[in-house]
Amino acid sequence: MRSPPPAARDRPGRRPRCPPDRSLPVSPDIVTADAPAAWPAVLVPADRPRRAGADPRATGLVRGTLAVREDGAVAHDLLVACFAALLHRLTGQELIAIATPDGITGHAVAADSSTADLVAGRTPVTPTADAGTPLVAVAHGAGPQDVPPFELHLALDRQDGEWTAELRYDERLFTSDTAGRLLSRLRILTESALQEPHAPVSRLALLTAEETHRVLTEWNDTSADLPHGTCLHTAFEERAAADPGAPAVVHDARTWSYGEVNAAANRLAHRLRQAGVGPDVRVGLCLERSATLLSAVLGILKAGGAYVPLDPDYPAQRLTTMLEGTSCAVVVTDRLRATVLPAPSPGTERLVVLADGLLDGTAPELADQPETDPGGTAGPDDLCYVIHTSGSTGLPKPIALRHRGVVNNLADLNSRYGVSPSDRVLALSSPSFDMSVYEFLGITAAGGTVVVPEADRAKDVAYWAQLFARHDVTVWNSAPALLELLTEHLEHTGGAALARLRLVMLGGDWVPVSLPDRVRAFAPDVRFIVLGGATEASIHSTLYEVVETDPTWTSIPYGRPMANQRAYVLDDVAQPVPPGVVGELHLAGTGLARGYLERPDLTAERFLDWSYGDVHDRLYRTGDLARWRPDGVLELLGRKDFQVKLHGLRVELGEIEAVLRAHPAVREAVVTAREDGGGRQLVGHAVTHPGPAPRPDELRAYLAKALPSYMVPAAVLVLDELPLNVNGKLDRKALGALAPAPDEPGPGTAATEAPVGAWEEYVAAVWQDVLRVDAVGRDDDFFALGGDSMSALRCLTRIGNGLRWPDLFRRPTVRGLAEHLTAAGSTPPSA
Repeated sequence: MRSPPPAARDRPGRRPRCPPDRSLPVSPDIVTADAPAAWPAVLVPADRPRRAGADPRATGLVRGTLAVREDGAVAHDLLVACFAALLHRLTGQELIAIATPDGITGHAVAADSSTADLVAGRTPVTPTADAGTPLVAVAHGAGPQDVPPFELHLALDRQDGEWTAELRYDERLFTSDTAGRLLSRLRILTESALQEPHAPVSRLALLTAEETHRVLTEWNDTSADLPHGTCLHTAFEERAAADPGAPAVVHDARTWSYGEVNAAANRLAHRLRQAGVGPDVRVGLCLERSATLLSAVLGILKAGGAYVPLDPDYPAQRLTTMLEGTSCAVVVTDRLRATVLPAPSPGTERLVVLADGLLDGTAPELADQPETDPGGTAGPDDLCYVIHTSGSTGLPKPIALRHRGVVNNLADLNSRYGVSPSDRVLALSSPSFDMSVYEFLGITAAGGTVVVPEADRAKDVAYWAQLFARHDVTVWNSAPALLELLTEHLEHTGGAALARLRLVMLGGDWVPVSLPDRVRAFAPDVRFIVLGGATEASIHSTLYEVVETDPTWTSIPYGRPMANQRAYVLDDVAQPVPPGVVGELHLAGTGLARGYLERPDLTAERFLDWSYGDVHDRLYRTGDLARWRPDGVLELLGRKDFQVKLHGLRVELGEIEAVLRAHPAVREAVVTAREDGGGRQLVGHAVTHPGPAPRPDELRAYLAKALPSYMVPAAVLVLDELPLNVNGKLDRKALGALAPAPDEPGPGTAATEAPVGAWEEYVAAVWQDVLRVDAVGRDDDFFALGGDSMSALRCLTRIGNGLRWPDLFRRPTVRGLAEHLTAAGSTPPSA
């Protein structure tokens, strides 16, 4: 881990100190007119990006009438308050500063503020360096003849017994349609305020009946006749009956047919039925990706149960939590992984069924079981699997998925993109990541073939390229980071590995805007699909096909709801927001999970029954910030809370904080995710109790005993105190300013030596580039420098020469890795 720069230290021998940064403007939770903290510029959502250094110029003009009939200053003040309320609703800002002919007027909007409160509580704002430049203005009387220097300028005038409004707008930011909608929303909000003058502005209407129908009903018109009234294993059974000799899975240079996999699954299913497995009974599944895994999944489903994937690389503590939290009475595994599984709690029993020899019929306790389909016991609304995601309480959250929702998702993708028996997909996703469901059950539901890498080469990007060419892979399905690694490899080495690739489906994380074009350089005719959603809604809920990229994009659009699924963008009081306005994304429809298994409190927090007008639905609150585009396409903007996605996996920072805080020497802990130019990294910050402080590497080792590797921060900073803002709250901006640095050497550690020889120099140069560090010594540890699983794969790709994933983990120093490569008789690349 990198230590703080010298300026952040008090003196030698002391830990870095983080005083509160009182220079940062902060918006308090509740702002009063007589004690404003800062009045930032009001940033109304625009159609086009704002450009640095461009002075606002309101050159466009739209006109309309407002609902107020009264004359005089009181009516004018009400209209200005309504305008402030509208700006608050459109931006989410609590402090609304508006330029007027008499100066700047501030309206502080609290959670329960009414328009009457805004009229009474308005206050003059003294222009200061902190106030910024108001971008919106209001004038009384006819509009100006010249061009106002604002993004939006509203002129209110009383003519012929009614109030008229002239809205001038910056045409570089807003279209005339958007400006017209702003005036329409002001009229609707004003009418609502007149009817309920003391209602909170958060409850005032914003949308016309036509707009309400569009965002709630028209854009959610996704009804489709898909076969979701069946179970997840049914399609495989049907394929096996229709064409038992067709190839189902390729692994370890061998191909297993649908008939062989189905027979093996049936043997397991009959054994599990004897053990009492039936509808909603959970069965732990601890196997690596393989042909056996496919048979085991099918066997559990055929028995009527629901499988719970258990990653054997997870620490024993987490596996215990997952097994006990899902009440698994049975675990399907093999002899090797049975030794790492935790024992059941005292007084309880857990049957272990070994799957060694499952496919070839040599498993001792399965060999005598029937190979015929056992007949159905589970229905489409019973559980099919339980997948865990990170939980903010310190415990992983078990999500209970139904057959109906997952079958609907897979059927939608297969029918929409014409997946057929001629298609093949490369299985790279962990069974604990729900995108693996498509790789094993989605492709086979269409009669296609799943290609599974050999276990010891599953993280070898060059090997992926070989499998593509060897097995004519046509479909890619993964988190974006994996496809980016393959693309980087091909860009460095060339080749035609993607010649047959026709369909890319990416989900689980942000997709780089440049990636579609980079992939098309190797597969010109590929269909590039970006999928969005949540595990709580059966893998995916939205999709967007990237036909061509837009140079103005900062991110690829989230897309539209998939078949039989719906999406709503709601504000903090669960009201729909207009297009262009940011709100929280809520998902609904056939894909929605039953909830969190045996966690009714958490289920009630995230799943809710909701209605607005004539629309009634059951929703899942994603915590994602999103907005509708005017054409009905969703854009995702980030997280509402402190949940992040890391290489396609969802991480609750609070879960890592809870584990770090449990260390006996730690008093306070905060974990942040920061962008370092090469991707997102987790950084831990710990404040310890009085006494000797643990070293950062000791804290990382402690975390590694309880958390999966992808959740262990790349760096941990040990601090004297956490930085606070002027309100006494944690200042995350100040935390982000503390740059992690490599761990300080412990007692007896030799001084850093420069790399020696061609291989050491080459390895160090690759690490320096990939990890973005200034210098790398010959005994520096890759992971102590901030390396993680994705950067490790990038290094393996760059170094080449047959280097495999385990090689780096066994020899994580420059010296050790160079010695291994030299002993193998290889030479470093010339570039």
